Amino acid sequence: MPRAKLALSLAAALLLAAAGSAQERLANSTPEQRAKLQTEFMTRKLALKSDQIPKVEAINLKYAQKMEPVIKGNEGPLVKLRSAKAIDEEKGAELEKVLTPEQYQQYLAAKEEMRQHVEQRVMEKREGGGAN
Repeated sequence: MPRAKLALSLAAALLLAAAGSAQERLANSTPEQRAKLQTEFMTRKLALKSDQIPKVEAINLKYAQKMEPVIKGNEGPLVKLRSAKAIDEEKGAELEKVLTPEQYQQYLAAKEEMRQHVEQRVMEKREGGGAN
């Protein structure tokens, strides 16, 4: 079931990214910018220790760079979804080695919360009631 949720969340994220200004923000950001934002978020949300921050930062940058061709590519949504899912699974496996079990569970919970938020925004857009 978690893989199904991950696939759904990535599909929702890609759908949202494909809509208007969200796509522009994502396409116009650099991997370094995305990795920095992810690391700042994770540092706050997971209460990372000072020795974990550079490791998490390196992982975030590595996978933001791997995601770059997916974000900027011309492939269809399903191809992008598969690629993004594979990249996200690799990233999760690396993060699990750096984070404590509690932090990793918090990370998974934060991803689920974001997935639900994105899914809600996608549904609002489909119904014509969402602001960009």
